[in-house]
Amino acid sequence: MSDWIWLQPGAGAPIDLAVGCPTVKVGAGFSCQVGMVEGEVPPGGGFQIPHWHEDLDEVFYVLEGEIEFLLDGQWRRAVAGSTVFVAAGTVHAFRNASDQPARQLVVGPVEVAELIAELGEHPRERWEEVHERHRSHYVTQHA
Repeated sequence: MSDWIWLQPGAGAPIDLAVGCPTVKVGAGFSCQVGMVEGEVPPGGGFQIPHWHEDLDEVFYVLEGEIEFLLDGQWRRAVAGSTVFVAAGTVHAFRNASDQPARQLVVGPVEVAELIAELGEHPRERWEEVHERHRSHYVTQHA
């Protein structure tokens, strides 16, 4: 691993998901501790399935547009410049309920980037299995 990287705008490893177009900016190939994903979230897109992670904290930073986050059972609107921290064990989801595209950064342990990247390798009907492999669970399994 290199001690540093410099990615130009638009660079990274794009992931083909039907719910948006995330790009891994920092992942396991660069770091064993930090992951960062830039996500384009089209109108109607997002990861809208309520879920939780056993040991992954996530930070979402809205770059453009607005994104709604499911927190404490309510959808809450975050506009560009907003930061949303989601601690491990917290049920959450996100969506773009507007008619304009949105972009966000997702930062957390490198496993966050690995989980998102692996979702792109499988059809949507296998995503719950992928979450389980990463100690993440759909809300029906929350303790």
